[in-house]
Amino acid sequence: MTHRFSGSALSRLIVSALAAAALSHAAMADDLTDPASFFGDDAPAMQECTRGDVRALRFIRVGEARLSLDDCARNGLPLKPPLRLQFSYRRDVPGDAFAEAAETMIKRNADADTFDALQSRIQAFNANYRDIGNGDTYQLDYAPDGRLLLSLNGEPLAEESGDDFALNYLSIWFGDDPYNDRLKRDLLGN
Repeated sequence: MTHRFSGSALSRLIVSALAAAALSHAAMADDLTDPASFFGDDAPAMQECTRGDVRALRFIRVGEARLSLDDCARNGLPLKPPLRLQFSYRRDVPGDAFAEAAETMIKRNADADTFDALQSRIQAFNANYRDIGNGDTYQLDYAPDGRLLLSLNGEPLAEESGDDFALNYLSIWFGDDPYNDRLKRDLLGN
């Protein structure tokens, strides 16, 4: 049995679906943890440990990355939370470019089964990237309980749980085949 909708009925249906999706997204955003309190009240203070240039096409400097830990003496692999990774940009970058690059880099660093298992979660997380401009800062916070929080200029955008997700996501910068080898070395203090 097929259903036929008039043009106006179909339009109302589409508008209703979009409104429901927007409300659902807004409710999800309200449930996210504020980056300022993400590690909890009794968490040790985070200290900036290292910095590195973020480059596009390996030579165009588009920003700076900073790695903060509760103790810089534990900087190195394997990564352990609590950890904060900030990216401050000097250029306009479309949100979909972040999403596409992140998925590509995770796929490059994960084995096929792991990537397949995480792909839908990665895509849902990446759907929250926004277009940014000069002065904007993305931040990833990785908590000891396995949560990973993405925020932009202090506004929480997406949160995912599980060390498997967080460590595979951080492989973008710290994996065997990272976004940029020099940035990886700079952030790890090598």
